Amino acid sequence: MQARQELGLFIRIEQANILEMSEDEFQRLIVDIKNNPLFKRLHERDRIIRYQPLSRSDLSHSFYEVKEEIVASPGSFDIESLISGKGQLLGKIKDLGLDKFKKYFLYPEAGITEEEIARQCQLDVAEVQKINKLIDEFSVATEFCPSAIPERRIRYSKVASVEETSDGFIIAYFSPTQARGKFAVDYEKFERLLKAGVFNKAEIKETRQLFRKLELVNNRKDTLHRVLLGIGEKQALFLKSGDTKALLPFTQKELAAKIGLAVSSISRAISGKSIDTPWGERPLKEFFPRPKKFRKELIKQLLEKEKKPISDRAIKVKLEEDFGVSLSRRTVASLRKELRIPSSRQRKKSLARVI
Repeated sequence: MQARQELGLFIRIEQANILEMSEDEFQRLIVDIKNNPLFKRLHERDRIIRYQPLSRSDLSHSFYEVKEEIVASPGSFDIESLISGKGQLLGKIKDLGLDKFKKYFLYPEAGITEEEIARQCQLDVAEVQKINKLIDEFSVATEFCPSAIPERRIRYSKVASVEETSDGFIIAYFSPTQARGKFAVDYEKFERLLKAGVFNKAEIKETRQLFRKLELVNNRKDTLHRVLLGIGEKQALFLKSGDTKALLPFTQKELAAKIGLAVSSISRAISGKSIDTPWGERPLKEFFPRPKKFRKELIKQLLEKEKKPISDRAIKVKLEEDFGVSLSRRTVASLRKELRIPSSRQRKKSLARVI
């Protein structure tokens, strides 16, 4: 029992550590795993590991379109150095088209070799290797999508954009390794190969360690993705209109309960991260406005539109009728005072003096 408790604690600590990794550290970890000879063997030869795309996600079009204004952006990652001398390679990526690029480079089937990819895409094996290397470099270089919030004290990593499609909003990731989704492991096949004596003792130990790393990587990817989907669902009105008044009160505790995660996991997942919306970049924490701030905004809206001064009791009634927000008259009065708005009696006197 004690051993199980210690193992459970160790796993939680590992999960917390990987959630707290910076984006560039996390992407570098994924690239290191993918370039591990054992991973390549399990993916290409043994077909035990494959990529599993996340629901309602894609790779951002910014990967395919290296624009001059992004290259020239002050303070951004040095994309010019990254793509220097690779114009022909970028041209080949564009010539492939999105469908082939996704099929053979973003979501390659388990078991497909570089030689097979080269044949299907009419490329040299060396070109296939160079494209894969470029994908890895873009994934690690998180400054490729630098935060555009210079007035903020916190440095945000912009991880994705929320893009509207005919089927609703999707999460378009800037990092190809994140857009690839999770690692799916065929444990049953692994056990069959074990019984067949395909792996020696050292390989078995190394493989199990690799599987553990993949589980931790999957946990972080899945946590972030579920958080972004939860935000998109809750704040759909804002994403459609761009009106900050449409942001609904939302707590990390509410989201945690909805998607079955710990509040601490939500907090770690959103820390220091931002996303692009159709209305500009926003830190993830700003999608969680506090209920009090939301209620004050509603009261402010009501009083800005009033044709004649209304009492706190009347405000209470209208909040419930128009927005489904139930507050006591005393709470309404307290929030009104915080907004530095006089009482209805004082507003009537001011109005009478003006008239």
